[in-house]
Amino acid sequence: MDTLRLSADPARLPDRVRDELTDVDRLRRIWSGHRQTQPRQAREAARRSLVRSRIEGAGVGGALAEFLESTLADGMGGRALGPEYVLELADRVHSLPAPGAFRAPGTPLAAYGHARVVSAPAAVPGHPLIRAAHTYAETLAVVTELDDGNEAPRLLPWLAAALVLRRSDFPPLPPVHPPASTDPDPDERLAPTVSALARAVTAALRDELSWTPPESVPDPGEPVPPLAAVTSRRVTEHLRSHRESVGLILRGLDPAARAAVRTGGCDAGVGAEGLSEAGRAVLTPGAAHWWTTLELLVDDVTLSLVVVVQEIGRPRTGVLAVTVDGRLTDPDGVRDLPGISGTEGVTLMPTDCVDDRWPRIRDLVDEGVSLALGELTRI
Repeated sequence: MDTLRLSADPARLPDRVRDELTDVDRLRRIWSGHRQTQPRQAREAARRSLVRSRIEGAGVGGALAEFLESTLADGMGGRALGPEYVLELADRVHSLPAPGAFRAPGTPLAAYGHARVVSAPAAVPGHPLIRAAHTYAETLAVVTELDDGNEAPRLLPWLAAALVLRRSDFPPLPPVHPPASTDPDPDERLAPTVSALARAVTAALRDELSWTPPESVPDPGEPVPPLAAVTSRRVTEHLRSHRESVGLILRGLDPAARAAVRTGGCDAGVGAEGLSEAGRAVLTPGAAHWWTTLELLVDDVTLSLVVVVQEIGRPRTGVLAVTVDGRLTDPDGVRDLPGISGTEGVTLMPTDCVDDRWPRIRDLVDEGVSLALGELTRI
Protein backbone atom coordinates (compact mmCIF):
# COMPACT_ATOMS: atom_id res chain seq x y z
CA MET A 1 0.00 0.00 0.00
CA ASP A 2 1.46 3.37 -1.01
CA THR A 3 0.25 5.45 1.94
CA LEU A 4 1.69 8.70 0.64
CA ARG A 5 -0.67 8.57 -2.34
CA LEU A 6 -3.63 8.29 0.00
CA SER A 7 -4.94 10.65 2.65
CA ALA A 8 -6.62 10.47 6.02
CA ASP A 9 -9.84 11.88 4.60
CA PRO A 10 -12.88 9.92 5.88
CA ALA A 11 -14.73 10.70 2.62
CA ARG A 12 -12.63 8.02 0.91
CA LEU A 13 -13.96 5.27 3.19
CA PRO A 14 -17.23 3.28 3.06
CA ASP A 15 -20.27 4.81 4.77
CA ARG A 16 -20.27 2.24 7.57
CA VAL A 17 -16.72 3.15 8.57
CA ARG A 18 -17.38 6.89 8.35
CA ASP A 19 -20.26 6.38 10.79
CA GLU A 20 -17.87 4.67 13.22
CA LEU A 21 -15.45 7.57 12.97
CA THR A 22 -18.27 10.01 13.66
CA ASP A 23 -19.19 8.01 16.76
CA VAL A 24 -15.59 8.12 17.97
CA ASP A 25 -15.43 11.88 17.47
CA ARG A 26 -18.68 12.41 19.38
CA LEU A 27 -17.61 10.18 22.25
CA ARG A 28 -14.19 11.83 22.39
CA ARG A 29 -15.77 15.28 22.80
CA ILE A 30 -17.78 13.99 25.76
CA TRP A 31 -14.65 12.33 27.18
CA SER A 32 -12.61 15.51 26.80
CA GLY A 33 -15.16 17.54 28.74
CA HIS A 34 -15.72 14.90 31.40
CA ARG A 35 -12.06 14.42 32.30
CA GLN A 36 -11.69 18.12 33.10
CA THR A 37 -13.98 17.63 36.09
CA GLN A 38 -11.74 14.99 37.71
CA PRO A 39 -8.54 15.29 39.79
CA ARG A 40 -5.58 15.04 37.43
CA GLN A 41 -3.28 12.88 39.56
CA ALA A 42 -6.02 10.39 40.41
CA ARG A 43 -7.11 10.26 36.78
CA GLU A 44 -3.55 9.56 35.60
CA ALA A 45 -3.16 6.80 38.18
CA ALA A 46 -6.42 5.27 36.97
CA ARG A 47 -5.18 5.45 33.37
CA ARG A 48 -2.00 3.60 34.28
CA SER A 49 -4.08 0.89 35.89
CA LEU A 50 -6.34 0.63 32.83
CA VAL A 51 -3.36 0.44 30.46
CA ARG A 52 -1.77 -2.27 32.61
CA SER A 53 -4.95 -4.35 32.59
CA ARG A 54 -5.26 -4.03 28.79
CA ILE A 55 -1.67 -5.15 28.28
CA GLU A 56 -2.01 -8.04 30.71
CA GLY A 57 -5.25 -9.03 28.99
CA ALA A 58 -3.27 -9.37 25.76
CA GLY A 59 -0.98 -11.91 27.40
CA VAL A 60 2.02 -9.61 27.83
CA GLY A 61 3.97 -9.33 31.07
CA GLY A 62 7.39 -8.67 32.56
CA ALA A 63 9.85 -6.23 31.02
CA LEU A 64 7.83 -5.93 27.81
CA ALA A 65 4.71 -4.88 29.72
CA GLU A 66 6.70 -2.26 31.63
CA PHE A 67 8.14 -0.93 28.37
CA LEU A 68 4.68 -0.64 26.79
CA GLU A 69 3.21 1.08 29.85
CA SER A 70 5.93 3.72 29.93
CA THR A 71 5.82 4.25 26.15
CA LEU A 72 2.04 4.70 25.99
CA ALA A 73 1.98 7.01 29.01
CA ASP A 74 3.70 9.89 27.19
CA GLY A 75 0.68 11.08 25.25
CA MET A 76 0.92 14.37 23.37
CA GLY A 77 4.21 15.11 25.12
CA GLY A 78 5.80 12.01 23.63
CA ARG A 79 8.12 11.86 20.65
CA ALA A 80 6.89 12.08 17.10
CA LEU A 81 7.02 8.78 15.23
CA GLY A 82 10.03 9.57 13.02
CA PRO A 83 12.38 7.00 11.46
CA GLU A 84 14.89 7.21 14.32
CA TYR A 85 12.17 6.59 16.90
CA VAL A 86 10.79 3.69 14.84
CA LEU A 87 14.22 2.05 14.80
CA GLU A 88 14.55 2.54 18.55
CA LEU A 89 11.11 1.05 19.23
CA ALA A 90 11.73 -1.88 16.90
CA ASP A 91 15.06 -2.60 18.57
CA ARG A 92 13.48 -2.59 22.03
CA VAL A 93 10.60 -4.80 20.92
CA HIS A 94 13.00 -7.25 19.27
CA SER A 95 15.34 -7.43 22.25
CA LEU A 96 12.78 -7.78 25.04
CA PRO A 97 11.95 -11.38 26.05
CA ALA A 98 8.57 -13.10 26.32
CA PRO A 99 6.37 -11.23 23.82
CA GLY A 100 3.43 -13.40 24.92
CA ALA A 101 0.58 -13.27 22.41
CA PHE A 102 2.61 -10.96 20.15
CA ARG A 103 5.52 -11.70 17.86
CA ALA A 104 8.64 -9.69 17.08
CA PRO A 105 10.13 -10.01 13.57
CA GLY A 106 12.71 -12.73 13.21
CA THR A 107 14.99 -10.15 11.61
CA PRO A 108 15.42 -6.80 13.43
CA LEU A 109 14.07 -3.68 11.75
CA ALA A 110 17.52 -2.17 11.13
CA ALA A 111 17.18 -0.48 7.74
CA TYR A 112 16.47 3.26 7.70
CA GLY A 113 14.42 2.76 4.54
CA HIS A 114 12.09 0.37 6.33
CA ALA A 115 11.80 2.79 9.25
CA ARG A 116 10.91 5.63 6.90
CA VAL A 117 8.14 3.52 5.35
CA VAL A 118 6.75 2.84 8.83
CA SER A 119 6.96 6.47 10.00
CA ALA A 120 5.71 8.21 6.85
CA PRO A 121 1.97 7.57 7.44
CA ALA A 122 2.17 9.28 10.85
CA ALA A 123 2.52 12.59 8.99
CA VAL A 124 -0.44 12.05 6.63
CA PRO A 125 -2.89 14.94 7.18
CA GLY A 126 -6.44 14.31 8.30
CA HIS A 127 -8.28 12.11 10.77
CA PRO A 128 -5.98 10.56 13.44
CA LEU A 129 -7.70 7.16 13.28
CA ILE A 130 -7.15 6.84 9.56
CA ARG A 131 -3.56 8.00 10.02
CA ALA A 132 -3.13 5.32 12.69
CA ALA A 133 -4.66 2.70 10.37
CA HIS A 134 -2.21 3.60 7.59
CA THR A 135 0.63 3.36 10.11
CA TYR A 136 -0.58 -0.04 11.31
CA ALA A 137 -0.91 -1.38 7.77
CA GLU A 138 2.53 -0.20 6.64
CA THR A 139 4.23 -1.45 9.81
CA LEU A 140 2.55 -4.84 9.52
CA ALA A 141 3.66 -5.13 5.88
CA VAL A 142 7.27 -4.38 6.81
CA VAL A 143 7.55 -6.77 9.77
CA THR A 144 5.75 -9.53 7.85
CA GLU A 145 8.22 -9.15 5.00
CA LEU A 146 11.12 -9.34 7.46
CA ASP A 147 9.69 -12.52 8.92
CA ASP A 148 9.31 -14.38 5.61
CA GLY A 149 5.58 -13.77 5.32
CA ASN A 150 4.61 -15.01 8.79
CA GLU A 151 1.36 -13.20 9.65
CA ALA A 152 1.24 -13.95 13.39
CA PRO A 153 -0.15 -11.20 15.69
CA ARG A 154 2.34 -8.38 15.89
CA LEU A 155 3.41 -6.00 18.60
CA LEU A 156 5.12 -3.24 16.62
CA PRO A 157 2.15 -2.37 14.33
CA TRP A 158 -0.19 -1.96 17.29
CA LEU A 159 2.40 0.07 19.21
CA ALA A 160 3.05 2.36 16.24
CA ALA A 161 -0.68 2.97 15.71
CA ALA A 162 -1.20 3.56 19.44
CA LEU A 163 1.57 6.18 19.49
CA VAL A 164 0.04 8.02 16.54
CA LEU A 165 -3.25 8.22 18.46
CA ARG A 166 -1.56 9.26 21.71
CA ARG A 167 0.08 12.18 19.90
CA SER A 168 -3.44 13.26 18.90
CA ASP A 169 -4.59 13.11 22.54
CA PHE A 170 -6.50 9.85 22.41
CA PRO A 171 -6.31 7.46 25.37
CA PRO A 172 -3.91 4.51 25.11
CA LEU A 173 -5.18 2.01 22.57
CA PRO A 174 -6.12 -1.48 23.80
CA PRO A 175 -4.22 -4.27 22.02
CA VAL A 176 -5.89 -4.97 18.69
CA HIS A 177 -5.17 -7.14 15.65
CA PRO A 178 -7.37 -5.94 12.76
CA PRO A 179 -8.42 -8.56 10.20
CA ALA A 180 -6.49 -8.69 6.96
CA SER A 181 -8.19 -7.67 3.72
CA THR A 182 -7.28 -8.43 0.11
CA ASP A 183 -9.81 -6.05 -1.47
CA PRO A 184 -8.29 -4.54 -4.65
CA ASP A 185 -9.64 -1.09 -3.74
CA PRO A 186 -7.08 0.51 -1.35
CA ASP A 187 -9.72 2.34 0.68
CA GLU A 188 -11.86 -0.79 1.07
CA ARG A 189 -8.68 -2.69 2.00
CA LEU A 190 -7.96 -0.16 4.74
CA ALA A 191 -11.56 -0.08 6.01
CA PRO A 192 -11.37 -3.18 8.31
CA THR A 193 -8.29 -1.74 10.01
CA VAL A 194 -9.94 1.65 10.55
CA SER A 195 -13.06 -0.10 11.86
CA ALA A 196 -11.10 -2.30 14.28
CA LEU A 197 -9.14 0.68 15.60
CA ALA A 198 -12.36 2.70 15.97
CA ARG A 199 -13.94 -0.05 18.09
CA ALA A 200 -10.79 -0.32 20.21
CA VAL A 201 -10.66 3.45 20.74
CA THR A 202 -14.36 3.46 21.66
CA ALA A 203 -13.61 0.82 24.32
CA ALA A 204 -10.71 2.90 25.65
CA LEU A 205 -12.80 6.09 25.77
CA ARG A 206 -15.62 4.22 27.48
CA ASP A 207 -13.19 2.74 30.03
CA GLU A 208 -11.90 6.16 30.94
CA LEU A 209 -15.37 7.68 31.08
CA SER A 210 -16.36 4.86 33.43
CA TRP A 211 -13.66 5.63 35.96
CA THR A 212 -14.78 7.64 38.99
CA PRO A 213 -12.66 9.01 41.86
CA PRO A 214 -12.77 6.85 45.02
CA GLU A 215 -14.44 9.67 46.96
CA SER A 216 -17.17 10.06 44.37
CA VAL A 217 -20.70 9.44 45.65
CA PRO A 218 -23.62 8.13 43.58
CA ASP A 219 -25.98 10.71 42.17
CA PRO A 220 -29.28 11.07 44.02
CA GLY A 221 -32.21 9.31 42.46
CA GLU A 222 -33.12 10.96 39.17
CA PRO A 223 -35.69 10.11 36.50
CA VAL A 224 -34.61 7.35 34.15
CA PRO A 225 -33.35 8.94 30.90
CA PRO A 226 -35.84 8.27 28.07
CA LEU A 227 -33.16 6.66 25.87
CA ALA A 228 -32.24 4.24 28.68
CA ALA A 229 -35.87 3.36 29.35
CA VAL A 230 -36.69 2.67 25.70
CA THR A 231 -33.49 0.69 25.10
CA SER A 232 -33.95 -1.42 28.22
CA ARG A 233 -37.57 -2.17 27.33
CA ARG A 234 -36.65 -3.22 23.81
CA VAL A 235 -33.84 -5.48 25.06
CA THR A 236 -36.27 -7.16 27.47
CA GLU A 237 -38.85 -7.69 24.74
CA HIS A 238 -36.21 -9.16 22.44
CA LEU A 239 -34.96 -11.63 25.06
CA ARG A 240 -38.54 -12.65 25.83
CA SER A 241 -39.07 -13.33 22.13
CA HIS A 242 -36.20 -15.84 22.35
CA ARG A 243 -37.56 -17.60 25.43
CA GLU A 244 -40.01 -19.99 23.79
CA SER A 245 -37.75 -21.08 20.90
CA VAL A 246 -34.81 -21.54 23.25
CA GLY A 247 -37.01 -23.53 25.64
CA LEU A 248 -38.00 -25.91 22.85
CA ILE A 249 -34.36 -26.57 22.00
CA LEU A 250 -33.46 -27.16 25.64
CA ARG A 251 -36.35 -29.57 26.22
CA GLY A 252 -34.87 -31.69 23.45
CA LEU A 253 -31.92 -32.13 25.80
CA ASP A 254 -33.89 -32.38 29.04
CA PRO A 255 -37.72 -32.57 29.21
CA ALA A 256 -37.61 -30.66 32.48
CA ALA A 257 -35.48 -27.84 31.09
CA ARG A 258 -36.84 -24.33 31.23
CA ALA A 259 -36.00 -20.80 30.17
CA ALA A 260 -36.97 -17.76 32.20
CA VAL A 261 -36.53 -14.01 31.77
CA ARG A 262 -36.12 -11.69 34.74
CA THR A 263 -35.51 -7.95 34.88
CA GLY A 264 -34.34 -5.38 37.38
CA GLY A 265 -33.09 -1.85 37.74
CA CYS A 266 -30.53 -0.23 39.95
CA ASP A 267 -29.68 3.41 40.67
CA ALA A 268 -26.90 2.99 43.23
CA GLY A 269 -25.63 -0.59 43.20
CA VAL A 270 -28.57 -2.29 44.95
CA GLY A 271 -31.92 -3.08 43.38
CA ALA A 272 -35.26 -4.39 44.53
CA GLU A 273 -33.95 -7.97 44.71
CA GLY A 274 -30.70 -7.18 46.55
CA LEU A 275 -27.32 -6.87 44.84
CA SER A 276 -27.68 -6.15 41.17
CA GLU A 277 -27.48 -9.16 38.86
CA ALA A 278 -25.50 -7.00 36.44
CA GLY A 279 -22.40 -7.73 38.54
CA ARG A 280 -19.09 -7.13 36.83
CA ALA A 281 -20.81 -5.95 33.62
CA VAL A 282 -21.36 -2.56 35.30
CA LEU A 283 -18.57 -0.37 33.92
CA THR A 284 -19.04 2.71 36.13
CA PRO A 285 -19.22 1.71 39.81
CA GLY A 286 -22.47 2.86 41.33
CA ALA A 287 -23.94 4.18 38.08
CA ALA A 288 -27.55 3.59 37.15
CA HIS A 289 -28.15 0.43 35.14
CA TRP A 290 -30.99 -1.84 34.10
CA TRP A 291 -30.55 -5.57 33.53
CA THR A 292 -32.44 -8.39 31.84
CA THR A 293 -31.44 -11.99 32.51
CA LEU A 294 -32.22 -14.99 30.34
CA GLU A 295 -31.83 -17.94 32.68
CA LEU A 296 -31.50 -21.40 31.15
CA LEU A 297 -31.79 -24.51 33.34
CA VAL A 298 -30.83 -27.96 32.01
CA ASP A 299 -30.36 -30.90 34.41
CA ASP A 300 -28.10 -29.56 37.17
CA VAL A 301 -26.67 -26.73 35.06
CA THR A 302 -27.83 -23.10 35.11
CA LEU A 303 -26.69 -20.59 32.53
CA SER A 304 -27.45 -16.90 33.11
CA LEU A 305 -27.10 -14.50 30.19
CA VAL A 306 -27.30 -10.92 31.47
CA VAL A 307 -27.85 -7.93 29.18
CA VAL A 308 -27.20 -4.59 30.87
CA VAL A 309 -28.20 -1.12 29.75
CA GLN A 310 -26.08 1.25 31.79
CA GLU A 311 -25.04 4.84 32.20
CA ILE A 312 -21.37 5.60 31.62
CA GLY A 313 -19.60 8.12 33.85
CA ARG A 314 -20.54 10.16 36.88
CA PRO A 315 -21.80 12.82 36.99
CA ARG A 316 -24.11 11.80 34.19
CA THR A 317 -22.57 12.12 30.73
CA GLY A 318 -25.63 10.99 28.79
CA VAL A 319 -23.62 8.10 27.33
CA LEU A 320 -25.13 4.61 27.59
CA ALA A 321 -23.64 1.19 26.95
CA VAL A 322 -25.35 -2.12 26.30
CA THR A 323 -23.18 -5.02 27.43
CA VAL A 324 -23.64 -8.78 27.69
CA ASP A 325 -22.19 -11.11 30.29
CA GLY A 326 -22.68 -14.79 30.97
CA ARG A 327 -22.16 -17.17 33.89
CA LEU A 328 -22.54 -20.93 34.01
CA THR A 329 -23.22 -22.72 37.30
CA ASP A 330 -22.81 -26.49 37.64
CA PRO A 331 -21.85 -28.89 40.47
CA ASP A 332 -18.21 -27.86 40.01
CA GLY A 333 -18.91 -24.18 40.69
CA VAL A 334 -19.41 -20.96 38.71
CA ARG A 335 -17.45 -20.01 35.60
CA ASP A 336 -17.63 -17.44 32.81
CA LEU A 337 -19.45 -18.19 29.59
CA PRO A 338 -16.68 -18.62 26.97
CA GLY A 339 -16.62 -16.08 24.17
CA ILE A 340 -18.36 -13.31 26.08
CA SER A 341 -16.65 -10.31 27.63
CA GLY A 342 -18.56 -8.07 30.00
CA THR A 343 -16.70 -5.03 28.65
CA GLU A 344 -17.77 -5.45 25.02
CA GLY A 345 -20.94 -3.87 23.82
CA VAL A 346 -22.72 -1.09 21.98
CA THR A 347 -22.29 2.57 22.93
CA LEU A 348 -25.19 5.03 22.65
CA MET A 349 -24.68 8.80 22.51
CA PRO A 350 -27.00 11.32 24.17
CA THR A 351 -28.47 12.43 20.83
CA ASP A 352 -29.10 8.90 19.53
CA CYS A 353 -32.46 7.33 18.85
CA VAL A 354 -32.73 3.69 19.87
CA ASP A 355 -33.56 2.79 16.26
CA ASP A 356 -30.12 4.07 15.23
CA ARG A 357 -28.39 1.48 17.42
CA TRP A 358 -30.91 -1.31 17.54
CA PRO A 359 -29.43 -3.48 14.74
CA ARG A 360 -26.09 -3.60 16.62
CA ILE A 361 -27.77 -4.20 19.98
CA ARG A 362 -29.93 -6.97 18.51
CA ASP A 363 -26.89 -8.65 16.97
CA LEU A 364 -25.02 -8.41 20.30
CA VAL A 365 -27.88 -10.04 22.18
CA ASP A 366 -28.44 -12.70 19.51
CA GLU A 367 -24.75 -13.61 19.57
CA GLY A 368 -24.94 -14.00 23.35
CA VAL A 369 -27.97 -16.29 23.09
CA SER A 370 -26.24 -18.35 20.40
CA LEU A 371 -23.11 -18.74 22.54
CA ALA A 372 -25.23 -19.73 25.54
CA LEU A 373 -27.09 -22.43 23.60
CA GLY A 374 -23.89 -23.70 22.06
CA GLU A 375 -22.28 -24.06 25.48
CA LEU A 376 -25.27 -25.93 26.94
CA THR A 377 -25.41 -28.37 24.04
CA ARG A 378 -21.73 -29.22 24.59
CA ILE A 379 -22.15 -30.05 28.28
